Amino acid sequence: MALRSRARCPATGQGFRLNQASYTSNLMLTSDRPQTYRAAAASDPITRWLLMVAALVVVIVVVGGFVRLSRAGLSIVEWDVVGGVIPPIGQAAWEESFAEYQQTPEYLLINEGMSLGEYQRIFYYEWAHRLIARIAGLLVVLPLLWFMWKGRLTARESLPFWGVAALFGVQGAIGWIMVASGLRDRPVVSHFRLTIHLLAAVLLLGIALWMALDRIRNATPADSRAANNLSTTSRVLSWALMAALLVQLAYGGLVAGLKAGYISNTWPLMFGRFIPSGLLTAYEPWWENLYQSIGSHWIHRWFAFVVALLAIAVIVSTRRDGAGAPVSTALNWLLGTVITQITLGVFVVLLGVPKWFALAHQALGVVMFCILLVVVHAAVPPRAPSPQVVDPRS
Repeated sequence: MALRSRARCPATGQGFRLNQASYTSNLMLTSDRPQTYRAAAASDPITRWLLMVAALVVVIVVVGGFVRLSRAGLSIVEWDVVGGVIPPIGQAAWEESFAEYQQTPEYLLINEGMSLGEYQRIFYYEWAHRLIARIAGLLVVLPLLWFMWKGRLTARESLPFWGVAALFGVQGAIGWIMVASGLRDRPVVSHFRLTIHLLAAVLLLGIALWMALDRIRNATPADSRAANNLSTTSRVLSWALMAALLVQLAYGGLVAGLKAGYISNTWPLMFGRFIPSGLLTAYEPWWENLYQSIGSHWIHRWFAFVVALLAIAVIVSTRRDGAGAPVSTALNWLLGTVITQITLGVFVVLLGVPKWFALAHQALGVVMFCILLVVVHAAVPPRAPSPQVVDPRS
């Protein structure tokens, strides 16, 4: 029998009852409703949609990395949200587009003499990147409208999801602001804007995945209860690791924007020294060196081991707490990605930043963020449901 207690709302004076059985069912898994993380995700269309959105963001980030490594990001010199869906059609249209590109610093200083065929190749790389982003935006908005039309989401419930849709638009605008910075005086984009573009994508990915994990946790309360037996130490370490990983991703963006990965192809030494000359003295004031080529490369190279040490601490602490199966699985993957990521980073340096190694390094960094988000999400206790207001006379 459900246990009920009568109380009175302090704001309205209206009576309400706390249904203890209902509250408990949100925290524990009843025997007649076995549910796993995978089954919970598969059974809820909104959760599947959120996971699809997260996957699309990962694809966009990886494609964006390919475009950057192919030096194709500055090939389209205008931002036409609607008309840009269709590439130039016909010889005249292609020659007009090529003529516009020939006025840019990248053509004048790097690609002078490029043929129309070579231009078409890099154009299509950037065009595909923008097209995928447009399709992703539609795959956010259209299903959201359908969920509202079918009554799966009320207008109020849909607001966070519309926030995700708005972030897609903001991300597109940031992307163009970044590209525009490379169309004026120098054939390179601002490394600050590139880093902001990357971190905005990570933010978008994190929000979509976090919302999906919230819905999965509501459908798998037993696993959630086990996961949320984490100690304060594990919670603090998890958040510290997330902060460190975000710093490392930011420095990855700076290294990419500055092309700082090319300045040294030796490891562990740089220019024959563990602490290279000019690390903090090449620019004045000294702190400016923290976001210039040598400093960014050196920090990104060695801060990876700070991330690794924190990851080991999180794994040890959470295993000691007896975390549930989903978190344990995530921790296994986390350990593997940390080891693989550091190994990839070393080979990227030693081999002189080969495109596919560098692209794998970027992609794995994003995957590592997703895995860690599962652990951090488990470190946040679920919110208790609001009491149901009922007629006190019933």
